[in-house]
Amino acid sequence: MEPQIQRTSIDVIASALEPVIPDLGRLSSPDGAVTLMLSDIANAGIAAEELGPERWQKLVGDHHTLVERIVAHHDGQVVRFQDDGFLASFGSAHAALQAAVELQRTFTSPDGAGENDAVALRIGLHSGFVISNPEQLLGRNVVLASRIADRAKGGEILVSSTLMEYTQQDPSFHFELYGEYHFKGVLGEHPVYAVLWR
Repeated sequence: MEPQIQRTSIDVIASALEPVIPDLGRLSSPDGAVTLMLSDIANAGIAAEELGPERWQKLVGDHHTLVERIVAHHDGQVVRFQDDGFLASFGSAHAALQAAVELQRTFTSPDGAGENDAVALRIGLHSGFVISNPEQLLGRNVVLASRIADRAKGGEILVSSTLMEYTQQDPSFHFELYGEYHFKGVLGEHPVYAVLWR
């Protein structure tokens, strides 16, 4: 008997996104690049059980409010919320990464024990170009961003090599190779980098 795989909010967002993609002109930078951020709360099922339904719903509501404010502050937009997860888009890789760092600093406790917090975020980002067939390429970008986010643990920001290349000249960002992966639904081997944000 095969073990039952529990779907995360990131999985649900990635699979349900197709019908709700807004106009790509609002998502991408003038040169056609789009940066996608997918995130959810690590170990959400356990946290929800420990907190109980009422406290969990309040926590998720507060999480949504803070996410919307931080993403908007960095000129991004939340495309979709799904339970404790969300997808956001940015026209700038720098802005997206700054937003990710601010989100982690907002939700992670000062002692650095993020993976033990009720609201320890897992964040994945990927930048890509929208060319010729935007729906198909955006779909690939969503899949890659979601696969990267799924690798993250609570308190981690993981990024694609493309996003790292766009932002590595900025001295405020520091990266470390996290691993190289073959992701389901995406051809090739993909290096993934951890952002050293603490």
